[in-house]
Amino acid sequence: MRRLLVLALLAGACGGAIVTPSPTPTAVTTASSTPTVRPSPSPAPTPITSSKGGITVTAPLTNARVTSPVTITGSASVFEAALQWRIVDAAGGVIASGIATASAGAPARGTFSISASFTPPAADIIGGIEVFDRSPKDGSIDELVRVPVVIGR
Repeated sequence: MRRLLVLALLAGACGGAIVTPSPTPTAVTTASSTPTVRPSPSPAPTPITSSKGGITVTAPLTNARVTSPVTITGSASVFEAALQWRIVDAAGGVIASGIATASAGAPARGTFSISASFTPPAADIIGGIEVFDRSPKDGSIDELVRVPVVIGR
């Protein structure tokens, strides 16, 4: 009875026409393609320069796997073109070391190329290649570049 009353009121409000409400829209799920997730590209390794800018190592690059002999290259602007290098394990233990000379001394900038030989470890280890110069005043390390590498057979 109530229902008829509501319909009659609606009919009167609409000028005598019976209005039926339209169905409520429902969400339709359609198949969509799943976007392909691609990892963002890693930045390419770049040469490493000391904090004062006097030494740059261009090879090997960060996280490279190195074997004996490894070639260490770069440029430097250091006192009397004198450089030292060493290959160290993760704990800082020296595996090999030596001296090198850049093609020019400070204030000029010269290049260097070092062929560093070492006894290979039994298995790959994490380590680093360090190129540095010593202060002419007191012999302390003045500038240092440390390149993290994997040292292999």
